[in-house]
Amino acid sequence: MKARSLMTFWMPLTVLSLLFMAGSQVAADAAEHGHQHQVGSELEFLVEMIPHHQEAVDSAKQILAVTERQELRDFAKEVMDTQAEEIAKMRQWIKQWYPDAATQAAYQPMMRDIDGLSAEEADIVFLEDMIEHHLAAVQMARDVLDKNLAEHAEVRTLAEEIVAAQSREIDQMREWLEEWGGAPAPAGHHGH
Repeated sequence: MKARSLMTFWMPLTVLSLLFMAGSQVAADAAEHGHQHQVGSELEFLVEMIPHHQEAVDSAKQILAVTERQELRDFAKEVMDTQAEEIAKMRQWIKQWYPDAATQAAYQPMMRDIDGLSAEEADIVFLEDMIEHHLAAVQMARDVLDKNLAEHAEVRTLAEEIVAAQSREIDQMREWLEEWGGAPAPAGHHGH
């Protein structure tokens, strides 16, 4: 019984510690690659994350039409499904909580166009850019958590989910890049 109590106590702390370490490493990676996608409020996070997620959805649709790798097709579908669902939530929250707020972000695209590339080239460009794209999203989500910006529990939960899911996806994309002959995007590259 005592062992179970200790496990009940330590397991959540261990999970939180691992999430914190993963988030810290991803934040360090974001800073190293020149990402300064910081947010200063819950509303700013929501307003900026919507076009950021939309770019990920659009890029995932693009790679889905080109790639010949099933694992990348599955990944693209997951990005499209998850981030489209999150966009809908964020739009609803803005309408509900900030009905009079300006909701247009001056978004700077991060993903390069893959039109005209071979399937193999498109895979590499997509992965290089999506890694940086995810790093930026994780940095914005970490800002919400680290600066205690969430005014609503739902936003805190979303930020935690973004850090956890996209940190895992960054690791997966890095593995694929290494396996498929790509290299991490150079520091400061934003796909312009």
